[in-house]
Amino acid sequence: MGLAAGDSKRLTTMDGLRGWAALSVIVYHTVWETFGIVYPQFRNIAVASLGDGRLAVAIFFCLSGYVLTLRRWHRTDNPDLLLVLVRRYVRLTIPILAIVLVAWALMSLNLTAAHSAAVIVHRKDWLGVFADFQPDLLGAIRFGLVGVYWTPPYESYGPFLWTMAIELFGSLCVLAISHNTRLFREAYSILALLLVLTLVPTTLDFLQLAACFPAGALIALAQRDGLIFRSEPGPLTSLAASIMLCTWVVAAGAFQMIFVSPIPSACAGTVIFIAATRSRSAQRFLSLPVSHFLGRISFPLYLVQYPVIITLMSWLIVQLDAAGLLNPWTAIGVAIIAGAACILSAWAFMPVERFTLALVKRIEWPRFTRRSRTAP
Repeated sequence: MGLAAGDSKRLTTMDGLRGWAALSVIVYHTVWETFGIVYPQFRNIAVASLGDGRLAVAIFFCLSGYVLTLRRWHRTDNPDLLLVLVRRYVRLTIPILAIVLVAWALMSLNLTAAHSAAVIVHRKDWLGVFADFQPDLLGAIRFGLVGVYWTPPYESYGPFLWTMAIELFGSLCVLAISHNTRLFREAYSILALLLVLTLVPTTLDFLQLAACFPAGALIALAQRDGLIFRSEPGPLTSLAASIMLCTWVVAAGAFQMIFVSPIPSACAGTVIFIAATRSRSAQRFLSLPVSHFLGRISFPLYLVQYPVIITLMSWLIVQLDAAGLLNPWTAIGVAIIAGAACILSAWAFMPVERFTLALVKRIEWPRFTRRSRTAP
């Protein structure tokens, strides 16, 4: 089933939103996390709003829940569920495996400087545990294919890839629920129950961000039933959505500074997702060429940040400190250089992304044809 014009515009907006969320993660890791202890002035509301890692992840999950189910709620002839899940696994795993092998190669060549940089910026608890093991090729391959969906964050070739377990299993849940509405007549109840269950506190609090997955699917389901997004936003609706969007971005930054629990960020991510689709100003901004570009490289951008941080960024910190030049101003320069390197690396990574997308489209079950038998 084709998408209406409003749906296509909304998906374009979502693509731009994903791109800016990915860039926000880069700011979060290169400024807030890397320099936030040695230079406490960096941990302010402005940086928290522009570089909000938890909010960005919440938006990623909400987007996935929405986009993965948007078309499926309208159909009763969806492709075989197992086939869809295999495609989803391949779509995530090939780029992940590629970047894991990059991290393995950098570690094997002793090109990482994370441990030395961690001492300088007082982040032995974060930067200091990156790449803190002997690299092994088979172990890297195993992690890229399977372990990334199970291994604890810091015991891996990609600590920031903890989101991929939620991405894969969240996809499995919403794809299964939206596969055939005749099997799940009470889809609202099932998604609401899943949302509540993911909010239950556990030892891994970040799992509560997974609530955004069923939240996104619920938004797509409500759209199908005409409960929301029934028409294009008018001037007053757009103005209200713009105010709500700006307010919640700042509020989410405050949540990052105040709350340990990610639940407020999960709520903020869902609200921002909805507000972005109803604000004409946001739609125009998220449809700009720069937003399109960031949207295209959003997944590679998220993946390449770890290799950049443990090599180039860490090396710059070590060199500036050795020369007695590391200060808040040069730290900002390091963060800018690292961010630019992430964008360039993500662009260079795009052939892997394009190959993966093309491969996923070609994956089909083998079709066996029985030869007709004729009587002798």
